[in-house]
Amino acid sequence: SFVSFGSSFNGWFDIGFAESGLVHSMAKPFTFPSIYDLPPFFTLQPVLNTRQKQLQQWGDLILEFSKFHKKYEYDLLEASKSQLFCNAKINRKLNIEGIRAVFDDLVAQGNCEWQNKDKSRVTVYWRRPEEWGALIYKWVHETGKLDSVLTVFEIQHGDDSAHQEFHELETRVLMKALKSLEAQRKAQIFTGSSDENLGVKFFST
Repeated sequence: SFVSFGSSFNGWFDIGFAESGLVHSMAKPFTFPSIYDLPPFFTLQPVLNTRQKQLQQWGDLILEFSKFHKKYEYDLLEASKSQLFCNAKINRKLNIEGIRAVFDDLVAQGNCEWQNKDKSRVTVYWRRPEEWGALIYKWVHETGKLDSVLTVFEIQHGDDSAHQEFHELETRVLMKALKSLEAQRKAQIFTGSSDENLGVKFFST
């Protein structure tokens, strides 16, 4: 059973990710923060201030987990059965309503976007589209590709981008990033037979 939600419980959500030992390394598995092993973390809290801290902690965890695994979207039903939301060690899981509330909070912060009206699938921006756009533009500038046309496929899968963070970036996220550059008049997207065949011209500023 869950512990009572007294005033002492509020302090549990003050545990920061700085203490969690999160590791981003291909050689090591993802390390969950210490709060992940506290049973009440998996039940949405009724006290508003406590719930806000809880949603923030869940949001931070989702973004860190997604970044570590380079994951850009979730099906909520599938996600509800995954390790991210199910802690077998303490036999606790966040229910689908709780998962949706967490993603709603991330959507409000600009870190997620619902893919459909019933909120069953969501895109995660652990790096916001504008930030991806800035990285892509920097690479284009540094590699002398300004004022030339590249395909989306080249940006995603080309040899020249092999060592860049945006290499293999999910198409939905990449298109958002390129559109952010287009809005800044740093690029222009040309139509193609598919997203991967779209052409993008980058302008010097």
